[in-house]
Order: sequence, then structure tokens, then C-alpha cells
Amino acid sequence: MIGLQTIKKQFQRSFLLLSFALLLNPAMAQESEDDFKVSVALDTNVIAIGDQINLKLSVDQPKGITIGFPVFTDSITKNIEIVRQWASDTTKKKDGSLKINKRFLITSFDGGVHKIPPFVFKLNGENINNIIRTDTMQLGVRSFEIDTTKANFDIAMPIHTPVSFAEVAPWAGGGLILIAILFAAYYFYRRYKSNQPLFKSVVPAEPAHVIALRKLEEIDNQKLWQSGHIKQYHSDLTDAVRNYLDKRFGLATLESTTDETLDAISEDIMHKDLISDLKVILERADLAKFAKFQPLPDENQLSLKYAYRIVEKTLIKETVKEETEETNQIEPTNGQEVDKSV
Repeated sequence: MIGLQTIKKQFQRSFLLLSFALLLNPAMAQESEDDFKVSVALDTNVIAIGDQINLKLSVDQPKGITIGFPVFTDSITKNIEIVRQWASDTTKKKDGSLKINKRFLITSFDGGVHKIPPFVFKLNGENINNIIRTDTMQLGVRSFEIDTTKANFDIAMPIHTPVSFAEVAPWAGGGLILIAILFAAYYFYRRYKSNQPLFKSVVPAEPAHVIALRKLEEIDNQKLWQSGHIKQYHSDLTDAVRNYLDKRFGLATLESTTDETLDAISEDIMHKDLISDLKVILERADLAKFAKFQPLPDENQLSLKYAYRIVEKTLIKETVKEETEETNQIEPTNGQEVDKSV
């Protein structure tokens, strides 16, 4: 392996030789003839091997004259290659003349001093058919010499470093996003195949009295006590009433006894007549469920009637405010004008 000091010495020697060789060769060439002016410029005339620099061509073109630029394909010379070239950039001046610039990106992979031949610009116009040539330019390319007197060393193996979080994070985040997209696509596909809406609509909660009245109507239609299911009839009836009281007044009577329920209901919540109706419903249900009491048909029907009355008398009514505009106009009678002032 070449020592670092050897490389530095060779680099410095190559740089000094190239600088001396190019000292009298500037990085710009200009030619002018009457009102015609052309110039060629390099960013620098000394580069390291493989480096890229700009080669700029500039023309001041008078009005009525056309100046043709030299045309290149992939190289300037056999040692100087063109990496890229841009279209001409034209700027019009106040006097009608044009400023035309063209840029090339060049490089070289051959060490040494390379001659850039003169650039030829063709002039065309009325009574004019001429050419302009720029001066010859030189480009120095620094290279490194290998010292064959030094011993060879094995190539050092790559250093294995642990994987950092910054390297893993983009892959992990991308994986999570991909999983989320696949899950969403599967979810929407399943709902589409089953003719369900893609997004579940939120159903507003029904008022307590709507639920209670519907349940009481179901109990009435089931004809439980008429078919001998007395116990089931009164159990369903008291559950419907307790559920309504809990949702309507924020109580917790579903697991309470009859006495506990009645203690929780005060006259601030319900009228005393409705409390009496509730007491009849609960006590009659306790007799039917626990004492095997067989109420009369009128008593069974009366419990349902009391339940309806409790709900209907305590429900929250929805009020709609209606704004009406009333205008009272007094029409004149018998041709006499009536005073409308108040």
C-alpha cells in the first residue's frame, strides 16, 4: 500500500510542474474583430484527474450578423471529454445586438498537460463571410504515480458496524403504514361485499320514554297473563318501569327491592299519585313472583295502565319554538278613516 507521505509528495510535485507549465497559459482566450467579440473561458486550467469543470463560450453578436458556434459531440479532444452541454443562452441588448453564451461540462482521465485547439466561430452577414479563431489553451490534469518500491499490503476488510435506529426506523414505519393500508382495504372490501356502508353511522340514543313505551306495547301484545304466564308478565312489567326510571332520573333501581326503589323516588321527582301507582305495580309483582299470588284479570290490566301513566306523565316533552308575526290592521268603515295609533 502506498504511504500517505509518498502520495502527498507526488501530488505536490505534480501540482508544481503543472502550475509552472500552465503559468503562461491563462484559463481564458479572447478574440475580437471590429464589433465582433468572442471569448472562451475555463473555471480553472489545472484539475485533478476525473474532476469536472465548466468550459464557457461567449459571443457579442452585432445586429444583422450571425455568428456560428463550433459544434462538439462527446469530446473536445481525445483527452478531454464532454460530460454535458447546455443549449445556448441568448440575451438581447438595447442596441439590437445579442449576447450569446454556451456552457460545456468537461473532464479528463489522462494525466498531463493537454492542448485545447483554437475554437472557430463563423461570421455570416451582408458582405461578410469570415471566421474568428481563439487562442490555443492548455488544461493540466494532475495524476498520482505509484511507488513500486514499497511493499504491498492486503486490502483491509470492510468494518462491520451495528445497525442504528435511524436506519431501521424508515423501514419499520413503512411496514406499519403498509399493514394499515392492507387492513383498511380488507375491511372496506368485506363491507362492500356484504352490502354494508363503508362507514358505520352513529345512531342517536333514543329517549327513555320512547324505549319504555315500546317495551310496554310489546308486553301488551305478548298476552302473557292471558296465557297463564303471570309471573313473567309482572317481571317484564317491573323491569320496563325500573329501566325507564333509571334512564329518566339517573337512578339505579334495577337491582333494588321495592322498598329501596320507593325510598329513592321522592315527590320532587314524581307526583305522589304516580308514586302510589308505582307502589301498586311493584308490590303486586312481588306477590306474583314470590308468593305465587294470582292477581285478577282487572288487576293485571291495571298494572299495565299504571305503568303507561307513569311514563306519559314524566316524559320529557320536545318543544319546538315557533315565531309568528301578527299584524293587526283596522280597515276604514263607512268611508271614515280610523286612527291606528296606540
